Amino acid sequence: MLSPYLLPQVLPGDPIERIMMPSETARPLPGTLELKRVVMRLYREPLVPIIDDWGSCIGLLHREDCCEMNAPLSTMMRSPPTFVTTTTTIGHVVDLVLEKKYKMVIVVKHSNLNGTTHGSKAVGVFTAEQLYNLVTPVPEVLKQKQSVHRSLAMF
Repeated sequence: MLSPYLLPQVLPGDPIERIMMPSETARPLPGTLELKRVVMRLYREPLVPIIDDWGSCIGLLHREDCCEMNAPLSTMMRSPPTFVTTTTTIGHVVDLVLEKKYKMVIVVKHSNLNGTTHGSKAVGVFTAEQLYNLVTPVPEVLKQKQSVHRSLAMF
């Protein structure tokens, strides 16, 4: 599905926690905040995780869903967000992003699941943007291989 592109720096069988963005870096917002207090953030970022009072991820707020300046973020978010555990393979998460067109997948600790993922405290996220940053065009990969072969031929 990734042809003509490759992900040479990751192994599809590795756990997603190896390349996920830590939750603190994603800077989730409380669902009780009104849009008018964070509107500039959503101008810069098209998607933000939303958390409840206990720090559990309860949804994702997409910029295009922001329509009421005085409304709490929780009323405009999409819920529940898609969750995976830290042990889920990179390949599976990449498939979710590509096939389901998810812009962000929430990563939770395996021990947090207890049969349900909704409301689990996130430890990280993986975004479509991260995936696109990992993609290397095939010509670039071929150039790297040719360079290695030339270097080895010198010995």
